[in-house]
Amino acid sequence: MTLPDAASLRSTSMPTEPVIEPVPATDASLDAQLLALFFDRVPMGVAVFDTDMRLQRCNKTWQGFYEHYLDAPPDFTSPGRHIFEMIPGSEDTVLPLFENALAGRTVRQAAHRIAIPGRETYWDVVFAPLYADGRVVGVVDIVTDATDRVLRFRRMEARIATFTRVAAGMSVDQPLETTLREVVAAVSQTTEAVACSIMCWDEDSDVPPRAFVDEAFAPGYAEALAAAWGDRAFRDVEVADLPRLGLRRGFRSEAVAEPAFARLHPFWQEPFWEDAVGIPLVSSGRIFGELDVYLRPGQSLTEDDETYLVALADQAAVAAQNATLFRTAAQNATLVERQRLARDLHDSVSQALFSMTLHARAAERHLGAAGLGEDSAPAQEVGRLRELTQGALAEMRALIFELRPGALAEEGLASALAKQAAALSAREQVPIEVEAPTTRIPLPEDVEEHLYRLVLEALHNALKHADASRLAVVLGTGSRPDGIPVLRVEVSDDGRGFDPAAPRPGHLGLGTMRERAVAAGAELVVDSTPGQGTRVVVEQPLPG
Repeated sequence: MTLPDAASLRSTSMPTEPVIEPVPATDASLDAQLLALFFDRVPMGVAVFDTDMRLQRCNKTWQGFYEHYLDAPPDFTSPGRHIFEMIPGSEDTVLPLFENALAGRTVRQAAHRIAIPGRETYWDVVFAPLYADGRVVGVVDIVTDATDRVLRFRRMEARIATFTRVAAGMSVDQPLETTLREVVAAVSQTTEAVACSIMCWDEDSDVPPRAFVDEAFAPGYAEALAAAWGDRAFRDVEVADLPRLGLRRGFRSEAVAEPAFARLHPFWQEPFWEDAVGIPLVSSGRIFGELDVYLRPGQSLTEDDETYLVALADQAAVAAQNATLFRTAAQNATLVERQRLARDLHDSVSQALFSMTLHARAAERHLGAAGLGEDSAPAQEVGRLRELTQGALAEMRALIFELRPGALAEEGLASALAKQAAALSAREQVPIEVEAPTTRIPLPEDVEEHLYRLVLEALHNALKHADASRLAVVLGTGSRPDGIPVLRVEVSDDGRGFDPAAPRPGHLGLGTMRERAVAAGAELVVDSTPGQGTRVVVEQPLPG
């Protein structure tokens, strides 16, 4: 729950600056002087009511409460007014206090909550009976405004809970996005800021900056903010050169005139904020983003607020750094595990399959020497065993290739496709021919990866849908009509073919291949006719 605006509920019990007033000499008794001093000068509201709960008199402090919280004029607290005329809707909380006092009992309570229209206030109260001739003739109400104290305590509790929640999120497998959204929400809930946002980026990643904003802004603000910050990360700025907390007065008015913030102008037209505070997310000498706090015109932050916001930014920075470290550790662990698995498969299963292939061939020779021809049952079983073993060995080699990090970069596109084609051919019992130059074709690693996956997708689609009896993969180099050198990759089959223009709901293969081609900067053509097979052709420009 958002805490009430402390600025509008600031305590009225004592002035923040000295108020000096003369006290004229008097001949009144000491008791009368003390009573007058208590009634008019102490920082407590004092009011006297009759048994009908109508005001008889009150001091200036009590009257000032109404002026402060209700903007009421002085005559609002004129004698004769009923308490519930002055505080409508407070019967549930105030009536029990009067009932106890009218019954001859004193009530004392700290932080008594009284809700007034549109506001929530807290009071330290004493309600006591006034006697005359042995009977209760009225009630005295002595109150001190505790709103400031209660709000500070509640804000402190909320801030502690925020730190605990964010810290807990960093010690478990919680997504960074969840932690940063909690920080944004916490700023709006535990400070007087009107809005908050966080920009987050990773210097060692190609992931674009991400923005997290609270509900004060219209939908689409997070995306616009992330786009606007795209080239504004502090990549070339030393941490020591950044202020720990920077306040910019009039930032909104200045920014709506700057072309650099054009994406954000539609969201900044409504002037519910004007000033901005920026706090960089810094951890271990690295910058992971920025926490931005939006303030009303001229609004100030207390020293406690600034300390709290810097601490929150530090926690957000540590969360971002932890996410980066966890991601790196997971990637390294995966690479190590894949290397170990590839090594184990090569040293055990792959070698065993190779030995089984040799034994099958030897068994075939022994059967032939014993006069059992290829048509005999034992020879057919051994032949089948040899084919299965060769197929399993091809599959295993392809799997080991996939498991080895950097295998594609080491062996090249043609070698990788040859291994995968052999594995698919053995598994599906469909011949797949691979024709490629003997020398490796130079390609950037990311382009080679996209082409490799694109060709595999084409082969899988053909094996799954084409009912083909043969497939072929041909790699070659050449030039476009404009003279640009290209690598041309063609995957063809003699299957049933299809109409490329017809909608194919549920079939994502063609879309995936197009995405791969676009990512690699290649041109993709799918040529197919029902009953006449399919040709998938990719032309990839080669480095100059």
